[in-house]
Amino acid sequence: MPSSKWFPWDFQKSCPNTIDIKKPGLHAIQFCDEFISHILLENLPKELSENGALFKVNAADLTPDWFEEKFLTMSLFGTQDSYLVIESHNLNAKTKKWLEENPFEITDKFLIFSFPKSSKIFDSFSKKLKGEFIKIEAPRFWEGMQHLEFICDYFDLSLPMNVKNYLLQSLENSSYEFYQAANLIQLYFPGGSHIKLEYIQKLIRSNKLDHFALASMFGTKRRADFFNLLSSKELDFEQMRFLFNFMQGHLFKMMDTSYCDGKARLSKYDKEILSHSKAWGRDELQVELHLFGELEVEAKSKNPLLKNRLRLEYLASF
Repeated sequence: MPSSKWFPWDFQKSCPNTIDIKKPGLHAIQFCDEFISHILLENLPKELSENGALFKVNAADLTPDWFEEKFLTMSLFGTQDSYLVIESHNLNAKTKKWLEENPFEITDKFLIFSFPKSSKIFDSFSKKLKGEFIKIEAPRFWEGMQHLEFICDYFDLSLPMNVKNYLLQSLENSSYEFYQAANLIQLYFPGGSHIKLEYIQKLIRSNKLDHFALASMFGTKRRADFFNLLSSKELDFEQMRFLFNFMQGHLFKMMDTSYCDGKARLSKYDKEILSHSKAWGRDELQVELHLFGELEVEAKSKNPLLKNRLRLEYLASF
């Protein structure tokens, strides 16, 4: 059945327990990242976890025989055990195919598939199986405040507005950044309501990358400055992966500016794209696209030599 799409804070407000305890059956939830997944799965109905009736299993370990035993075979003891399947994107092809070809109805317990990221298995299940299918969308770049407050609520933090604004200015709009910051603040300043800004400024340093400024720098062929800046910053792999992904999208737009056609009004960013694209040849852009694709893969795989690669690109820019 079709899936519904929600942003994390809207979904939590509408479904505070993540699933409706009155609706047993198959549930599948595709999360935008592992931190949002952790927060929302913590909200699962206490009735399931407190009496020990909800078991956590890894999708990679499941087989058709397991599903037959747990859901299709009559139990002598009449158990109503429910299951949370984690890492559901790792479900093997044989088991996925069996589930789709042998749909079964669950009337008295729960089978919850949790997908920590986008997955073709989720999309396929939503078309072929009967159940509740939910997609939790990633916060958009302008929704930093809602994103931050959603994560602070999880840690029972009520931060002053000047502290929130500092965190938004200093950190990337990512669940990883906000989760780590909120966890640290809760550790040192439980509750957070009377915390002073100067304490937070000492505890959490700014490491935010201005993606648009960096893209503009690269677009004006200040390649050495671009890679020198990246080499000098203390960035984690997720920050770099996100930047390299953004740069690929930016270069695609420079290569094909037709997306601006028909726009009633061009943004400042659109105008920069049009201006910068004139200084680049298509072959040059393809080379850089390939490079950022490789860098994204290295960041995703957490290659410890990635920093050295960035330094080499800096030196190669002269």
